[in-house]
Amino acid sequence: MALPAHHSSQYLFNACEQGDIELILNHIKSLSSSEICSIRDENQATLVHYACRYGYLNLLKYLFESKQINPSQLRTEHGATCAHDAAVCDQIDILKYIFYQCKQLQWNTRDELGNTPLHLAASYNSHNVLHYLLNQQHADPHNPSYNGFLAIHYASEHGHNECIKLLLTKSPDTVNQQTNQLSTPIHLACQNGFLATVQLLISYGANFQLKDQNGSNCLHMACGNGHIDIVQWLVEKQNVNVNECDYQNCTPLHYAAMNGNEHLINYLLDKQAKITSDSHGNTPLHKAAENGHQSACAILVEGTCSSVNSVNNRQLTAADLAANSDHLSLANELHLRGNSSLLQKATVVRLVIKKRNVQRADVSCQVNEDDFIDQKNHYLPSRKGEISTTMVNSENILHTPRSSVVAIAKLHSDM
Repeated sequence: MALPAHHSSQYLFNACEQGDIELILNHIKSLSSSEICSIRDENQATLVHYACRYGYLNLLKYLFESKQINPSQLRTEHGATCAHDAAVCDQIDILKYIFYQCKQLQWNTRDELGNTPLHLAASYNSHNVLHYLLNQQHADPHNPSYNGFLAIHYASEHGHNECIKLLLTKSPDTVNQQTNQLSTPIHLACQNGFLATVQLLISYGANFQLKDQNGSNCLHMACGNGHIDIVQWLVEKQNVNVNECDYQNCTPLHYAAMNGNEHLINYLLDKQAKITSDSHGNTPLHKAAENGHQSACAILVEGTCSSVNSVNNRQLTAADLAANSDHLSLANELHLRGNSSLLQKATVVRLVIKKRNVQRADVSCQVNEDDFIDQKNHYLPSRKGEISTTMVNSENILHTPRSSVVAIAKLHSDM
């Protein structure tokens, strides 16, 4: 019989997902073990993998014992064995049978990333399998993957608190273990927004002051990912310094500005966060502008008196960085805010350039088209159009998070 191709055998995997074991047995009973092993899905998983995922112990016994299939040689495109799949799906009886039947597959068998069934059980919240591996297979929680992750890192990264308790009860010294990039379990919990996990880890002795390879601590991680609840808890309950710098002299405010979280920026400013420059001369305003965060820029300009004309080590302003990143509307607002002569002219909320040779009753309030284009042409392509004008205080040109009704931003969206 010809070896089954993927497209002609997909129905077997569908049958496994649907529990139609009889159909599978009828199809493979006349096949050799090598032919059965050649049946693969798009990820190179075999019927053995599927039996483990869905908990079909009788099918697995048939494949192992009647067809004499050696599961240690069957791996997906990422190097996962059937033991890895059983661990992911919390199939404890399947895993026990695999370990009994195949001595080459045990708790420390690795996939291509160096992950063992222990790592995957922690990552996928397979609590029953994790308990079995730790207490009956005596799996070592200190065993790292190739990137230095322990099981505790995976559990913390995904907020699996019951798995964390199991792991730290077994090996409490892993609570501050660092990966190859020097990330700790609490770093990962802060990065992904699991406040309850952060609190749990600290109750087991996690050190929130430790830094990763970039010098980032827990507060930097939380600020960079916009997790204000974690930031508040660290600052108010753990007295974390809001002005702590990483190895590039970036403060938590720099991270919050890069993320563009307005509430977080306001919170840090309320907690006396300072406006400083990093090692490249960038202020938080530079970071916010470069990433196109208009409301964050407004807060930093109006709430802290950050100078929009401040240049970094490359002599670039926040407006320059915004323009270089194609945030042209924001670039023009910042440029306008930093240009006092133009700002005095642009005392309007909606600024529209009059057409040539068209008389308007409010012409005295309008900006001459040629004068205006000269000031802005390196940020926005020149556009002509007709507009009305409304007088406002020029200090409100860049304003906190309202929709952009100012000068060029309005002009840019209208045309």
